Formats: sequence, C-alpha cells, structure tokens
Amino acid sequence: MDVNCNKLGNPYEDVGYLIWRVSKYWHRGKHKLLDEFGLTSAQLELLGAIYHMSRRNMEATQIILSQETDIDPMTTSTILRNLQRKGLISRRESTTDTRARIVEVTEAGAELFVKAISKVKEGQDVLFKNIDTEALKIQLQILLGEMDRLSKISN
Repeated sequence: MDVNCNKLGNPYEDVGYLIWRVSKYWHRGKHKLLDEFGLTSAQLELLGAIYHMSRRNMEATQIILSQETDIDPMTTSTILRNLQRKGLISRRESTTDTRARIVEVTEAGAELFVKAISKVKEGQDVLFKNIDTEALKIQLQILLGEMDRLSKISN
C-alpha cells in the first residue's frame, strides 16, 4: 500500500495533532508532579471538587462528584474509597437521603490538596512563561464551548 505522505501534510500544522501532543506532555508532567504527593490526576480532581464544594458549603455526594468531574460513578466510588483510606476525605450519611453519603475533605486532605495544586500551578507558570496566556485562554474557551455544544447535539 503506497500512501502519499504529501497528502497527509505536516503534523505540526494539524490542530488535532498539536492538541494530542500538548495533552500527552501536560499529563506526563502533571503525573510527575503529583507522584510527590502520592496522588493521581483523578484523585486530585475529585479532591479538588470536594475541597471547593466544602468551601461553598455545598454537600458533595458520589453522584454529584461524578457529574462535576465527568468521571464515571464506579470509578468515582473506587477513587473515593482510596482517598478515604488515605485519610484525605470522610463520608457520612446524608440527613435528607439515607441512600446518599456526604463526602467531606479532612484537614489532612485540604492541606495536601493545597500543596499539590500549588505545585501544579508552579509548573504551569514555568510552562506558560513565554506564552500569551490571555490569547490561549480565549481560544481554549471557544474550543471548549464548541466541544460542549457538539457533545449536547450528539447525546
């Protein structure tokens, strides 16, 4: 099979390829930073959602956290069990729904989250030092809005 490479073009001029490469580097770098704290990206994401919801006096349940983070409910459950085992969150029965358990960040969990997210943000600052982040944010917000719109159409 003879594939004409000229028809494929330069991958560095293809937006999809560039997003894929940036995403791979981004995740790899984030994993490296989070290893220091014994957290995965998904654990940090859920811990962050719980942390922010508790700061706004909102009750966080497994299903709300799953919807908020777009992590499927079974995976959310497994991650929450691991975070609880590490003493980073606690769970208690809801006073309004006996089937639901309210998830709360512990003091140790809040401290770890703040340290870990600060380290991630330091890494971002280094990465984006020579980038016009305002222009990048605008373009990414447009892209995300378009992806959300298309997602709603296909569902």
